[in-house]
Amino acid sequence: MWGNGYFFRYNFSNLKTKFAFIMKKRFFLIIYITFLTHFAFAQCSKIDSLERILVFTNGLNQKVNILNELSENYKNIGEIQRAYSYARQSISLARNIQYELGEARALKNKAAVSYAVNPQSIDEATEAFEKALKIYKKQKKDLELADTFGAYGRFYQETSYTQESFLDSAALYYKEAYQIYEQKNELPKAAEIASNIAEVYFEKGDDEQAFEYSKKSINSNDTQFSNARIVQKFLDKQSAQQRRFIYFLIGGLVLMAFLSILLVRGMMQIGQANKLLRDQKADLVQKNHEIDRQNKEIEQKNIKIQDTLTQLQIRNREIDKQYKQILLQQEEIEMRNVELSEKNEELKQTQEEIKAQRDNLSKQAHEMSIQAEELQKSHETITILSRIGQSITSTLNFKDIFDTFYGYVTQLMPADGFRVSEYHPEYGELEYKFNTENQKKKPLIKVRMQETSNPAVWCVKNARSIMINRKSDLLQYGLDEYSINPMFNSMIYFPLLNEDHTIGAVGVYSKLENAYNQHHMDMIKTLASYTSIALKNAKTYEILNAAQEQLVESEKMAALGGLVAGVAHEINTPVGICVTAASRLDTKTKEFKELFITNQMKRKHLVDYLETNEQGNKIILSNLTRAADLVQGFKRVAVEQSSETKRLFNLKTYLEETILALNPEFKNKPYEIILEAQDDIEINSYAGAFSQIITNLVMNSLIHGFKNRDSGQIRITVHTRYNNVYMTYTDNGNGMTEEVKNKIFEPFFTTNRDGGGTGLGMNIVYNLVVQKLGGKINLESIQGKGVLFTFEIPANTVN
Repeated sequence: MWGNGYFFRYNFSNLKTKFAFIMKKRFFLIIYITFLTHFAFAQCSKIDSLERILVFTNGLNQKVNILNELSENYKNIGEIQRAYSYARQSISLARNIQYELGEARALKNKAAVSYAVNPQSIDEATEAFEKALKIYKKQKKDLELADTFGAYGRFYQETSYTQESFLDSAALYYKEAYQIYEQKNELPKAAEIASNIAEVYFEKGDDEQAFEYSKKSINSNDTQFSNARIVQKFLDKQSAQQRRFIYFLIGGLVLMAFLSILLVRGMMQIGQANKLLRDQKADLVQKNHEIDRQNKEIEQKNIKIQDTLTQLQIRNREIDKQYKQILLQQEEIEMRNVELSEKNEELKQTQEEIKAQRDNLSKQAHEMSIQAEELQKSHETITILSRIGQSITSTLNFKDIFDTFYGYVTQLMPADGFRVSEYHPEYGELEYKFNTENQKKKPLIKVRMQETSNPAVWCVKNARSIMINRKSDLLQYGLDEYSINPMFNSMIYFPLLNEDHTIGAVGVYSKLENAYNQHHMDMIKTLASYTSIALKNAKTYEILNAAQEQLVESEKMAALGGLVAGVAHEINTPVGICVTAASRLDTKTKEFKELFITNQMKRKHLVDYLETNEQGNKIILSNLTRAADLVQGFKRVAVEQSSETKRLFNLKTYLEETILALNPEFKNKPYEIILEAQDDIEINSYAGAFSQIITNLVMNSLIHGFKNRDSGQIRITVHTRYNNVYMTYTDNGNGMTEEVKNKIFEPFFTTNRDGGGTGLGMNIVYNLVVQKLGGKINLESIQGKGVLFTFEIPANTVN
């Protein structure tokens, strides 16, 4: 029984030792978690810095290194998905730029977190570790190789719960790392790896190896705090417990030997007590059986205790995990409490602001109720003004306009008198178009603009409104009491405006003082705008009526007048060319004369002057002849006669002369004309018509086609077939829209009205080709891609 009691005391001591070990382990766990929390905050700050650097860095190698740093930092703070993503980005970029060391580091980072991202990816992790080891071996980077071996071993150690054989792989890779660190004299690193190896052997149940590597860990760095110390202490205590158990067994054996000696001596000394000894022997045998039974019970209890300890260990692990989760939840709760306190403060401020806003809203509601009433009145006024505008602008008769205006004014405001005057700047006077007092019509008189005491004159001259509510207010406008009828005490005058000039004034009078306010002024302003528009429409209507009558009278001469109007435009071109050529000749003659007087003239100067003179004379003569032909051509088109005689001429030669006459228009401009024609084209037709056609087309290209262009080319081609002349005219200019192309041959249609265009040029071309020459004309054009005119003209004109 003594042995059994000792055995229980031994197991109770063992349990106390294990309990103390577990409490120390939890204490160190708390310290470790606290350290991790501070470390996580530091990591977040570092991560933010790295991500900002990543955005602004340009070096690809540096980007790979930053991506690897981000992956490692995110792994350290537990954000495995981001760590995995950055590792993959780093691998892709490193492979693209063939940066092997960066790729190896990224592979190691990816392998360290891939199993946490996808528990089915053990093969992916081991493949990444093997590739990283291969690169570091190739690059002979021993420390990086050792670090990768260590990470590889840690991976197998962390996943050993899925397969116990992984502990062997963990020990193998840890030993590889330990050997390299020991060779490189990296003692802290070697100590850390030795501690990991001791933990692996401890998990495997190999206490001897665990104790050996825990001593290596401590011997490598005495100041290092690692799990190896815990393992060693545990092994030391276990060894002590084993020694105490051995001592207990030896003591029991010695005691049993001592008892046996005493028993033998008693049997020898007390022979007479054999019966008693047999009884005692029987008792001892019974006690031995009892001891055996108790031993078996103790063994069973030991087994149960062992099972209980195993369950306690499992439970302790679960408790550790739950404790970690509780700590994390406590941190989250603390953070949420901080956030809630901040939100409570914000809510208090918001409540105060809402209270202040509620007070302001109550005030604003009162103000808005007042404004609503005013808006209702304004809405009614605007509705009336809208109807007034429609009524005023719907008529084109002056009398109806003023009658409507006066009728509505009397509804909207006090109006004992009403006047509308029209300004005639050419005569320097105002003419009353409407004048009524006390609902009686007054004479429509005229007032000279020199009568500055008249409020209508003042209003028109200054283009400003007048509002009088008592006769003393007249002084601020420079008027006196004689400026207003004695029966009236209030008045409003407002100028009638047409765009940017004054066309008259409108005035309203009242017998009451303070009869008008700004609201009435705004209504008069609106009504005056409607009246100005109605007056403008009425005048336009009168002008259109007069124009319509004139057009009816000259309907038969409309086309003839339009053609004659284009003569100046068409004649201006050859005459302008002649003036330009003559001016150039005059300048060259003055320069030549200066050289002659100063005795600086050389043969080269004389030759240049003669060539210029000859070319200028030829241009002047050609263009004057062409001008005469144009005059005859326009005269002939106007009176529908055929005064120009047909003649036989060489078409190419004539077109070359026409282009030569147009050369001054191209001088100092980046444009060119190319003529491609057969040399032997002889036709019997009207030469002036061809010249006029080409001139109009070329001028259109210069004015419209090459507008805002840095370069341009005109190409004219001529050939004959079956007694017909086929001529094409193309340029690579701006081209035409569909709308312009459909109207180009209509008379008076032009896109250059502001530039002085008459719209007759292309109509004349059409008439010359179709009517004069008996041919056909076709136009093709795409906006931005130039034009193509195709002419088919008989070689022998019948007309």
